[in-house]
Amino acid sequence: MRKILVAALALAPLALAQQVSPTTGNGPDAYAKGENSAAVNQVIELILPKATALHLDVTTLTFDLTSLDGAQWPNSTPDFGNQMVCVYGLTDQDVKTQLGDNFYNQVQTLPLGTSYGVAQWPHIVINGGGPVTAYPPIKLDKDGQLVPGSKNHFVCYRTFILQKFSNGKRWELQVSRNDPQGAQGIQHLYIQDNPCDTFGAATGLYELPNGASLQLVPKNLQAGPTGSRSGNNPQRCGYKSWLDDLVVVAVKVNADLWGKSTAHLTYTLATTAW
Repeated sequence: MRKILVAALALAPLALAQQVSPTTGNGPDAYAKGENSAAVNQVIELILPKATALHLDVTTLTFDLTSLDGAQWPNSTPDFGNQMVCVYGLTDQDVKTQLGDNFYNQVQTLPLGTSYGVAQWPHIVINGGGPVTAYPPIKLDKDGQLVPGSKNHFVCYRTFILQKFSNGKRWELQVSRNDPQGAQGIQHLYIQDNPCDTFGAATGLYELPNGASLQLVPKNLQAGPTGSRSGNNPQRCGYKSWLDDLVVVAVKVNADLWGKSTAHLTYTLATTAW
């Protein structure tokens, strides 16, 4: 009962009735008279300011692998709370595909051949060579023998929601990486954006080295306003003017230095046509 009361109190400001008084006009009145009918004209106007906005809840996205170390190594049982997965690669190298104009001629990359598939929004499943349970990476079989390939490089995946708003006719979403000079940077970082209304459509996973910029959404998905795109799939997107995007971030772990490595990203939403 207490939880219900607290929830009701939290929603109370949204539910309060708002009183509205009649609007009066400053200009000439419209009037008409007829024997059997009369008609007057009125223009209804909606005036909105130009607006472009982004909302990011997760300002620090941490790939913390310390639970892969410790007293249980090499048989750790890490618990990432279903918010991170680390898998071995399916190939020795990244798999790259040159994309066309709709994707700004960028290169799609599968880190070590790994990829992800869509589940029920906003969840994904990771396709890889099995979970990583130790760092440094290693696996032993039931006889204590080394499992071949278990010392190989691996990839970790995380996701988050980015919300964007534009009331223009077209927009574009970019990400740039500019690490501070002298900082210990993440060597191999990959990123992909999935708008809620087209969740499951191919949008490209891109490698993002320091100093680079990328277009995150293909041209054919940039029609606005964002509220109209949310309406394409309100079950996933909700009935709102903002458009939810599921951003997937992956890091490849190989010859990285110990301690904290960082990448500093800036997301920029630009309305390109009003």
